[in-house]
Amino acid sequence: MTRDEVVRMLSERVGGDFAGEMARRVVEADAVAALYAVATDPAAALPRPLREKVAFRSAYVLERLYFRCPERFMPHAERFCERDFAAASGMGVRRCFGKVMADLLRRFRPSDEAAERIAEAAAEWLADLSSPVAVKVRAFEVLERCRDRVAWVDGAWSDLLDLFARNATPGITCRLRRLQEKNC
Repeated sequence: MTRDEVVRMLSERVGGDFAGEMARRVVEADAVAALYAVATDPAAALPRPLREKVAFRSAYVLERLYFRCPERFMPHAERFCERDFAAASGMGVRRCFGKVMADLLRRFRPSDEAAERIAEAAAEWLADLSSPVAVKVRAFEVLERCRDRVAWVDGAWSDLLDLFARNATPGITCRLRRLQEKNC
């Protein structure tokens, strides 16, 4: 399965368990690298609406693949940490990448420089007023897992919790409560 075939499949109409079925097909075709390439750098030649659709769908399939077969994702873990997580654009892509990164930081230890970039990106997503709750929740999880690796995150943690507890949505309030209970 080539990159173009992945893009074509992601461009088509989708059905029931699209992400799960697509992840299965990618793994069976040994095309994880092609999917990863599309998820982290969608074809610029595509018209913008299609490019955005392909970007989100590929990130969603990559997320599903990661949680079903993390070992198939691991050859890309270093690059994901070093560059691709922080470069994510589009809120849907950020949500998917944030979910992957929050779990990946339990399995993989990125370089200190990469951990810094990961934390900076998560903090930016968290502070972005246009970020939906799901992106902010994932950013919280990523930052929480960066606390022992990035000094400024640990130093600012209680301030971050207090700041985002003000006027928080129910989803963020719930996540904050869980994080505070975990750290007590």
